Formats: sequence, C-alpha cells, structure tokens
Amino acid sequence: MIAGAIIGGAISAGGALIGGSRAASAAAEQAEKQNEATIRRFEYDTAKYDMDRQQIRANRSFAVNEILAKQRNEGRVADFRDAQAAQQYDYNLAIRNSQQASSDAQYERSEEIYGTQMDLNARSAQTAYENEARSLEEIHTERAFNLQTAKLDALVQEGKLRARGVSGRTAMKGYQATAADYGRQVAQLDESFASAGRNTRAVMQEIATDKASADLAAYAQRMLDPGDLPMPLQPMDTPRAEFILPRALGEFDFGPEPVLGAMASPSAAANRVWGSTISGIAGSIGSAFTAYAN
Repeated sequence: MIAGAIIGGAISAGGALIGGSRAASAAAEQAEKQNEATIRRFEYDTAKYDMDRQQIRANRSFAVNEILAKQRNEGRVADFRDAQAAQQYDYNLAIRNSQQASSDAQYERSEEIYGTQMDLNARSAQTAYENEARSLEEIHTERAFNLQTAKLDALVQEGKLRARGVSGRTAMKGYQATAADYGRQVAQLDESFASAGRNTRAVMQEIATDKASADLAAYAQRMLDPGDLPMPLQPMDTPRAEFILPRALGEFDFGPEPVLGAMASPSAAANRVWGSTISGIAGSIGSAFTAYAN
C-alpha cells in the first residue's frame, strides 16, 4: 500500500513535469509571437508615420502650387482687363480728339462765313445807299435844269410881251401870267424834289432794316465756340487679390514618432510556468511521503 502511494506520487510528479514542459514551451512560443506582433505593429506604425509625413508635405506643396496658380491666373485676368481698359481709353481719346478737331474746324469755317456775310451785307447796304444817293442827286440835277428852263421860258415870254409893245394893264396881266406859270413850275419841281427826298429816306431806312435783318440772320447761323471737349477718364488699375501661402511645416505637424511596445521574455514566461509546475510536483511528493509516514 505504501509502495502504491509512492508510485502514485511519482506518476503524478511525472505527469506534472510533462505538462509543465508543454506549458512552458507554449508560454515561450506565445511570448515570441507577441513580440513578433509588437515588432510588426512598430514597423507598420513607422511606415505609416513616414507616409503621413510625405502626405503632409505633398498636401502643402499642392496647396502652395494651387495658390500660386490662382495668383498667376488672377494676374493674367487683371493684366487683360488693364490692357482692355487702356485700349478703350485710347479709342475714346481718339474719338474725342477727332470730334474736337471737327468742332474747331466747323467753328473756324462758321466764323469765316459769318465775317464774309457781314462784309457782304455792309457792301450791299453801302451800294444801295450810293445808288439812292445817286438817284437823288440826278433828281436834284434834273430839278436844277428844269428850274433854269422854266426861268428861261419866263424870260422869253416876258421878252415877247415887251417886243409886241404891250403896256398898261394888258402888259401887267401878261407879266403876272408868266410869273404865275413860272411859280407853278417851280412849285412842282420843289414838290417833286421833296417827294424824291422822302422816298430816298424811306428807301435808305429800308436798306438799313434789311441790313440789320441780314446781320441778325448771319449771327443766328453763327456757330458757338465749342470750347474744349472733356477728356475721357483715365482707366484705373484692376485691383489684385492678395494671396497668403501656407505656413512652413513644423515637427509638431507630424506628431510623435511611433515607439516600440513592451517586449515579452520567452524564458521569463517559461520560468513562470516551471515555477508553478515545480511547486505542484513538490506538493505531490510531499503528499506521498506524508501518507507513507502515516
């Protein structure tokens, strides 16, 4: 019976040793696999960290290039608008200068025509005045001739009366008749001359009125001084937007670098298993000897 207890204890201790060996091997293998997983995780985190750094740099470079492209496009559009505004200004300036030159030429021609028309009006009025004065002078000369003829006729009639030897009241009546006829002719000539003078004054007044009317018509046709036409507005420069580039990257933009996790020791894991196994074996042997002692 004692021998059976000792044999049972030995068998139990042997089984514990075999189980402990297997458990220690399994614990060591698990620790190694855990370490391999930790290393693979570290390698993955390191690769991802490097790729994230590259992505951040690439994103910043793309953002910088995109902003610079927008700035160049903004400049091209602004340059095009400035050139277009300058071209439009030159076109408006050419039109303004052409209109100014045309207005100045038309005004100069109008002044020339106005001066010529005024001179023509003055010469026409002067010619009309001279014609009327000449007509009045001819009438005056004709009156003088007629007066002299009438006077000669009166003297001839008086001479005829004296030649016939008429005297007394008959002679007086003849002289009176001759004087009356002479006076009548003189009165007719004076009235004709006075009427011609009145007619001449009326005609001269009409000539003055016609000249004033012609001068007024010429003045109405006279062109006003165009002056200086306004200059076209100077084009303003197209405002250009201000672009700000992203700030430079710092180490804080990439975050902390990955670190290797804690590594498990296979020997320590096996030792922990062996420690519990040996204590179990020791308990089995102790129980066998205790039974033997009893």
